[in-house]
Amino acid sequence: MAASCREDRDIRAIALASLGAIALGSAVFGGVVGSFRGREQIVYAAIKVPLAMLITLALSAPALHAFSAVLGRPWPMRSVIALALASAARSSLVLLALAPVLWLAIDVGLGYHASSVAAWLAYAVAGLAAVGVLVRGIGAGRGRWLTAVAFMAVFFAVGGQAAWILRPYLGRPSENTIPFLRASEGSFSDALFRSFRSARGIYDDDGHPPDPDDHAHGHRTTHENEDGGARDGLTGSER
Repeated sequence: MAASCREDRDIRAIALASLGAIALGSAVFGGVVGSFRGREQIVYAAIKVPLAMLITLALSAPALHAFSAVLGRPWPMRSVIALALASAARSSLVLLALAPVLWLAIDVGLGYHASSVAAWLAYAVAGLAAVGVLVRGIGAGRGRWLTAVAFMAVFFAVGGQAAWILRPYLGRPSENTIPFLRASEGSFSDALFRSFRSARGIYDDDGHPPDPDDHAHGHRTTHENEDGGARDGLTGSER
């Protein structure tokens, strides 16, 4: 399939088959992720995961076309789109294969944050599978890995932001109702930075309350002192 994309053969058939695989694999995986909260969240996530994938492909494919042309592979745009779709299809099928494992973990009681980490690990494995198809499609020669790495950097940056805009997927346990889209709370890069600090037990004291789900799972925030009391500006003797 990768060679066919490179040689501009059977492009229509590859594109249609890839779209079907993306729709099936990512929708099933999204539904499994949404099963953490159940009910309408299963449908919401099953819609949003393939939607995020397709939005990312639509915005990233021109970058692959440009990188390929600059590095000595002036392919037609249709071949580039077919290769991008084939790579995404492989990753979606890997997500489909991992979906039962994640569903079982959620079903036996995997927590909110652990479920989120498990879902991202599944995405990482699926991404590696996509890179394999992409590299084979690019073919041997100068700039092979540079083209692949440059495209994947664009893909993951765009994909991260698209996924961030379309959240939630799991649904926070502290929320009584789950909206189809959550209100804007910064960007994907901001979320990565905050998540990294939160994982180290550091929470920003900038007027934004800490994640109640972190608190519910036993993480002490900077709004609490060492004995668990609320911080109110008083010293120990003043209490």
